[in-house]
Order: sequence, then structure tokens, then C-alpha cells
Amino acid sequence: MAVPSALVLGGGGGIGAAVSRRLAADHAVAVGCWKDLDRAKRLVDDLVAEGGTAQVVQSDATSEAGVGVAFDVAEELGDLRVVVHCVGGWDYPRITDLTEQLIDDSLALNLRSALLALRESARRVVDGGRIVLLSSAAAQLAPARQSTYAAAKAGLEAAARVAAKEVAARGITVNVVRPGATDTETLRRGTSPKAIEAMAGTNAMRRLGTPDDIAGAVLMLCTADSGWVTGAVIDATGGLT
Repeated sequence: MAVPSALVLGGGGGIGAAVSRRLAADHAVAVGCWKDLDRAKRLVDDLVAEGGTAQVVQSDATSEAGVGVAFDVAEELGDLRVVVHCVGGWDYPRITDLTEQLIDDSLALNLRSALLALRESARRVVDGGRIVLLSSAAAQLAPARQSTYAAAKAGLEAAARVAAKEVAARGITVNVVRPGATDTETLRRGTSPKAIEAMAGTNAMRRLGTPDDIAGAVLMLCTADSGWVTGAVIDATGGLT
């Protein structure tokens, strides 16, 4: 029996890499990336060395053409059963400092990419497939100086609920995982040690999440047993208070 394929947009590092590793156990994985091609290639080399099937696809997930290319590669690997959207990023502008460019850049990265991924998934994922998008606790908590990021991720969550209704007749589920602070290179690079310590103390587990913590939540929503869960937002925050 042919192995189905999975597409992980933003699959080269951090949470995306952890998701790609988990999916590679029973899917041929297309690892989407844009800027850090070498990192994505190293991941794919590891997955292949471990006996999996994987391929890098470098494309811009904020553009129609880029998303189309990523889906094309995934379909070449097998019947496209799973799509996971791990694209995103944030900065810290004050409301008074917002510009059109700051707004457009954040919405393109965090929301437009998700809407394009949902569109292509609805067109291409096979019946009974699974679509999972990564949001952020910021969508609910609305932290200061994260207006564009929080707004975009809240929009992503709403769009996923809409998409879930439109594809349900084909047995496809659409869900969202909402991580809290997760220990990735991106977080460490853009956050002070004092702020990281504070983040780790705000959840019941009293630590940062790991990429594997979040990947585990994503994988639960990709199984056959999750077929009655759709349009849901699953918190993966360690009991954020």
C-alpha cells in the first residue's frame, strides 16, 4: 500500500521540524521552507537516513505561487493526507508605532499564508485527510506590543473554523493548535533571558514548552481517531494561567 504524503509549511526548524519528524514515521513528508534552506536540508537528510521519505521544497508561503509549488511537491510524494501550517513570526511594535508596512508584513506572514494553505488544502487533501494550523496563545491573551501578531493569529483561528465546515462532508478535519511560549531558536533570539524566565513561570508546568510538546498535540489531530474533532482550537500551553 502506498505511503500517503504530508506537507509541513514552515517545516524546517523549531516546531515545524518536530512535526516533520513525527509525521515521517508513516508519511512521505514535504518540508516547506523559505529562508533557511540549509537547515531544512539537514532535517531531510536525517529523515531519509532514518528510513523515511522526505523532500525539501523552498517556496514563499505568503504567495499563491509559493503555496502552489509546495502542494505540487507534496502531491508528487503520494496522496496528500496531512497539511500542517507552521508559518509565523512576530515583532513588538507599539500601537502608536504601527505603519502600513508593519501591518501588511505581519498579516501576510501569519494570516495570508494560512488562508492560502487552507484554500489549497480544501482543493487537494484527500477525503478523510487532516489539516492543522499553528496559532499562538497571543490570540487569546493579547499581550502588549503584539497587536498585529495577535490579530493575525485570531484571524487564523476563525478561518480554520470556517474551513472545517466547508470540507466536513469529505471527512476532512481542520483544527488549530495554540502553543504557549515554546523553547525555539526564534524565541531565544528575540526574547531577553528575563522575559523567558517570566514566560516559563506563567503556566502550571513551570517551564517553557518544547517543540516536541507541540508536535505531540499536532499529531493527535492527524490520527484516524481524531475524525470527530474539527473546528477546534487545542491549547498546548502547559496549563497557562
